[in-house]
Amino acid sequence: MAEPGPSDNSPKAVNGALYLYQSDPTPLPVFETRRDLPNKLVFIPGLTDTIGVVPYLPLLANALHELGYSLVQPVTGSDLGGYGTSSLEGDAQEITNLIEHLVSHVNATGKIVLMGHSTGCQDTIAFLSRDRGVTVHGGILQAPVSDCEYFDSRKSPADEQLLAKAAELIAAGKGGEMLPRTAPAKPEAGGISGNSAAILQPAMTAYRFHSLNSHGTDDDMFSSVLSDDDIRRIWTPALNKAPILALMGAQDEFVPDGIDRAGIINRWSKILEGTPLHTKLIPGANHKVDDESAQQVLVQSVVSFIKSLC
Repeated sequence: MAEPGPSDNSPKAVNGALYLYQSDPTPLPVFETRRDLPNKLVFIPGLTDTIGVVPYLPLLANALHELGYSLVQPVTGSDLGGYGTSSLEGDAQEITNLIEHLVSHVNATGKIVLMGHSTGCQDTIAFLSRDRGVTVHGGILQAPVSDCEYFDSRKSPADEQLLAKAAELIAAGKGGEMLPRTAPAKPEAGGISGNSAAILQPAMTAYRFHSLNSHGTDDDMFSSVLSDDDIRRIWTPALNKAPILALMGAQDEFVPDGIDRAGIINRWSKILEGTPLHTKLIPGANHKVDDESAQQVLVQSVVSFIKSLC
């Protein structure tokens, strides 16, 4: 009997090489499509994600190869459920190690571009905002949306209590302490309660829960209520390092109702006029850009931006 073929919505395969980019303090792998190409686009996914889960990556990889770029997908400590005990700065340190490895051990003699999806956008800004001792020639933000505004739009009384507890622990100098968790400690055999619980109900430090879900924190970079001065403070250090392309989905479901998606990026462009910030609204795009037509627009936008880099 013939094996059934893949369904129409099965993710397309991406070929490449898997190798370690970091051995100490813990080994971390990276998947790269074309090690022989001199230019690299490093892709950083969002919360609960890891390599290969964003649907437009196969299309993006093919377009990058035509430009002489390889698609590089590192595994970081914040992948899957690790984000609950991680931080933007921790991610940036691992990304730094990756880029150092690409330059010293892989054929990275050309340009390096950093592209973040969702919370990977915060990672991109955080990385570019400090001198890391490595050169990145451009940054791309796909779905730069506010975690705390999404939290505000759907929080329950229990969520509010947990946020208050996190703030209390931080004020007491205990931001590294773990918050209470509802995931089952010992799931029953044959059930589904344990499937992906470590990812969808991860352990969370008080610091990271508060940073993701409260205003005025390290992770709060894209809220619509940020002041003009806040926007300049957040963006300017990164834009001083490299040009940035911000891509907002016109149907991003993580932007709460009542918030104008186009208005957000237009405001950034106005406030940051004169800087190397480029913005684009992607018609038909949800958070991960599932729509194939929207994927085409996204990839063409990335290609145009990369071609513009000096």
